[in-house]
Amino acid sequence: MAININNKKTKLSDEASIYTSHKTVSEKETWEKMSRAEKKTQFKEYYLTPLLIGIMVICIAGYLIYDAVSSYRDIVLLTAVINDHFDEEKLEEFNADLLEHLNGDAKKEKVSIEDDYMLSGSGGAESLKGSEQITSYIYAKQLDTMIADEEFFNHYASLGCFHDLRTILTDEQLSKYSDYLYYPELEENNDPNAPSGLQTIRPSETYPCGIILSGSPVYSSLEGAQTEPIMGIVVTSDRLDNAIAFLEYLFPDVN
Repeated sequence: MAININNKKTKLSDEASIYTSHKTVSEKETWEKMSRAEKKTQFKEYYLTPLLIGIMVICIAGYLIYDAVSSYRDIVLLTAVINDHFDEEKLEEFNADLLEHLNGDAKKEKVSIEDDYMLSGSGGAESLKGSEQITSYIYAKQLDTMIADEEFFNHYASLGCFHDLRTILTDEQLSKYSDYLYYPELEENNDPNAPSGLQTIRPSETYPCGIILSGSPVYSSLEGAQTEPIMGIVVTSDRLDNAIAFLEYLFPDVN
């Protein structure tokens, strides 16, 4: 008989379960003692759903990684178009044709003409976001050319963002595009807190840094809304040869 703390007999036997040592049964031992039907039920209730979710997560992650790697292509020319928008299908055809003109490999390279910079007539936040994106591209030496209406071209030209075409084109090329050269009207820098010009030098006098594209049949094929778009070649571009080749692409019939 079991003895209580007051040395009195109790009605529990010495073999009662509360006097036996507690044994922890492992999950493996529990599984081994189950019947086939019990194992199937246990698997469905506790393991099947997490397993399926895990497989799904791995498949999605694998697809995203594969898609990112397989679709990545180096940009051989990046252009920002301000205050204009093109038909998506026409723009894709334009980019593909331009890439071929630049002797690019369509499997590894691409041309990117970004036409989503609406800096006029849009909300302050949207306009600020667009201008900040352009600025970051210029700082990072990623932007090669910019196409804008007269107002915004003059603004960026006043910041010294464009090459003086006389310094990067040959005399023959300058002669070819003489009818399309644009001399910007420079803004006065009266604001002492104004930016210094994106690590460029503000010009003290106007210079031929733009090409008027209204006379380009190739650019006109995009059917943009601007009546007199102007293109400039960005001074920080690391792909100057491609930027000049882009200019030649836009005026195939100019001799």
